[in-house]
Amino acid sequence: MNFNSFPTLKTERLLLRKSNLDDAATFLELRSNPIINTYIEREIPTKISQAEDFIKKITQEEIDKKSITWLITLKENNKAIGSICIWNLNQEKQYGEVGYSLLPAFFKKGFMSEAMETVLEFGFNKMKLKTIEAFTHKNNIASIALLEKYNFVFQPERKDDDVEDNRVYKIEKETRIKRQE
Repeated sequence: MNFNSFPTLKTERLLLRKSNLDDAATFLELRSNPIINTYIEREIPTKISQAEDFIKKITQEEIDKKSITWLITLKENNKAIGSICIWNLNQEKQYGEVGYSLLPAFFKKGFMSEAMETVLEFGFNKMKLKTIEAFTHKNNIASIALLEKYNFVFQPERKDDDVEDNRVYKIEKETRIKRQE
């Protein structure tokens, strides 16, 4: 977490960049979309000012080294299609949680896989995390498939204290290295 400037990440088709207040409409769409919110329990924003407040919040969390959030954009036209973050950071334990959302028009095209691969690489190699977890709803088949693709392991003994229907998945840096060999 000792980077001097925000780390922009690139994949074959994507640019993962820092968001700014000009991205408020995108965050409003992501955070209020009924399909995206099917498996998420949160207050649904209805005004652009709420999205702007969210951007201010994640910006402050980056300054405080509590999280880092990337806006997922298409390289070809800079269209914002989603977001991905590593949040709930604990530098002492070298721990973080990954969270992600994608506009439904871009489902099933491999975009979130590209973003996940790059963010995991960054989290383990640049941020020096040892453990990354993800909390996902037990019925969110696409999210579970994504996590399993990247060797996250279901933790049946762990519970999400905030959302009863969430399941916890975890990947350790050592496990990821072994599986890549």
